[in-house]
Formats: sequence, C-alpha cells, structure tokens
Amino acid sequence: MRTDAIVSSKGQVTLPAAMRAKLGIGPGSHIRFELRGKQLVITPELPMSAYRGMLKGVDLGDIEPAKEPDREFE
Repeated sequence: MRTDAIVSSKGQVTLPAAMRAKLGIGPGSHIRFELRGKQLVITPELPMSAYRGMLKGVDLGDIEPAKEPDREFE
C-alpha cells in the first residue's frame, strides 16, 4: 500500500484512513518516528493491553527466584 501526502505549514501530515484502519491507529494512539538513512519510518506502538494474555498456556517452568532467607534484627 502506498500513498502520497502534502506537509502543511505546521509540519503536519494526515495519515490516510485506510492505513490507519489497517494498522489500528485511532485517536490517542502512540506512534514512533524513526530515521533510517533518508527514510522516515512510522510505527504504531501497541498499548499495554495488547500484551494481555499473550503468555497464556505457555509453560514458563520454574522462573520464580529463590526466596531470600529471613533476616534477624537485634
């Protein structure tokens, strides 16, 4: 998918509706701008809620650290 846009006098560009919809970008979405040589890469940042449940059903083994022994205070 490719489209062209014109930068306004304030440096603003409108993201095309079809691209916003495909990437799930809506009001309040966070996006990252990155320069790669002479290319500008725009990447939507997923909200934390997108990560909820992603490890459901995955066996993580015994990853809990050993408990530190209780200390005695005088």
